[in-house]
Amino acid sequence: MYLRISFIDRVGIVYDITSILTKRETNIVSMEVEEGVVFLECQTVLQDQRIGFIQELSSISEVQKIEEISFMPSKGRAEQLDAILTSVHDGILAVNQDGIITQCNPAAVRMLRLSAQQVQGQPLGSTLFKNLLIQETLQTGCQHNNREVFIALDHGYCVVNTIPLRNKSGDVVGVVAVIRDTQDVRNLMRSMTTSLPMTFDDIPFASPVMEQVLGQARRYAASDSTILINGETGTGKELFARALHSASGRANAAFVPINCAAIPDTLQESELFGYEEGAFTGAVKGGKPGLFELANGGTLFLDEVGDVSAHLQVKLLRVLQEQRVRRVGSNKEVAVDVRIIAATNRNLEDMVADKTFREDLYYRLNVISLVIPPLRERFEDIRLLSELFLKHFADKLQRSVKGFSPLALQRLEGYNWPGNVRELKNIIERAVNLVDGAEVQLEHIFLGRRLSGSSTVPNLVQFETYQTLEERLGEIERVILQETALRFPSSRRMGAVLGLSHTAVLKKMRKYELSLK
Repeated sequence: MYLRISFIDRVGIVYDITSILTKRETNIVSMEVEEGVVFLECQTVLQDQRIGFIQELSSISEVQKIEEISFMPSKGRAEQLDAILTSVHDGILAVNQDGIITQCNPAAVRMLRLSAQQVQGQPLGSTLFKNLLIQETLQTGCQHNNREVFIALDHGYCVVNTIPLRNKSGDVVGVVAVIRDTQDVRNLMRSMTTSLPMTFDDIPFASPVMEQVLGQARRYAASDSTILINGETGTGKELFARALHSASGRANAAFVPINCAAIPDTLQESELFGYEEGAFTGAVKGGKPGLFELANGGTLFLDEVGDVSAHLQVKLLRVLQEQRVRRVGSNKEVAVDVRIIAATNRNLEDMVADKTFREDLYYRLNVISLVIPPLRERFEDIRLLSELFLKHFADKLQRSVKGFSPLALQRLEGYNWPGNVRELKNIIERAVNLVDGAEVQLEHIFLGRRLSGSSTVPNLVQFETYQTLEERLGEIERVILQETALRFPSSRRMGAVLGLSHTAVLKKMRKYELSLK
């Protein structure tokens, strides 16, 4: 039986309540006293005796109201706290000053791998007591925020916050530790910072050779094997790597790219494998996870893998074989589950023959090979990509340009594209910045190194379009005049350079509708 007794406070009122229960030989199970109210849990009173029992309690001086309730407030608070602790995804662990566990939610039990015998009312193991910084917080009273700690050999790292519990005198009498799985932290960071995923449908093409390559890539995506992507610079190797990840069973996990050529040899190891606090001068306090750990459960993209140092090749091979990483300065290993996609524009077979790349690492990486053809071997894709880039940059730069003139398009299709799709994209962006009308003209297309003074002339011979020799020579003459005008903005100086009179220069400029800047 549970009762809520409201009263006006006076000395002896609790005594009067307990006296009545004693006289009736009714056992008190528990009692909670708050300001102006007593909550009473007593043994069951028979139904025919309840009215007299409540009337007798109501007759006590200063008692205002008595009502039956369903449970004691402490039980309600305990159930509410238990519901909160159970619903929280982070691990919450509370210990007293003796290291005895007073609260431990299911998430903490799962993350710390505690047994049923190690939970409520039991001492926390000495290793966890120290590694979770609980011992340090009890001794110093210092609060730790977002400290990454190693909790056990097989469990890896977690992020810990410790809060000291103090009594009214300010003494530390316990600690609450909030534990978060590092993978959860990384997933949250990734969801807030990553861009939209790249899929195979986002890779435009019109050429049969690209259709074949994409068909191969779609089949490879379903596998979990390591893939080596070969291709010249600018062909879109990272786009394929992202599409492979998006089409795989790891699509909901992290895609972590690293350009091995962009990172100095001295930093490659710490970037890939991470480091412990104090591992070297300048190391971040608390250490730092490496990219293998950040990619755990997902895909690690090693771009320009041919530039990995010889020292790191050995360690990379070991990680690929054993699926375990060890941070720089640590003696602890962490198991990782990572799919590797590597890419290079170098000939790794030649590097193996020259003994600049480990043969065993090459075979470990080259389980599945995917070759991205250069743009010059995908003639049908040049027009499609040019039009897509034109629309993209016209919208981005708020220009009204709608298309290409026939000569401009011919120049694009006649170029060798040593920089591949990346170079094409840059050329189109530059053209959109230069154009004033609705159409990109020949003079808006700057290829090769012509802006820096080089007189690179594009290959204007296209056998798909039949031109006379005079027409082809006229196009080359136009290019020469246009390039010369960029460096010598007067007809007299142009004439001196080209061996023409200034009137001849002006006549030819009018012929090709060119103007001096």
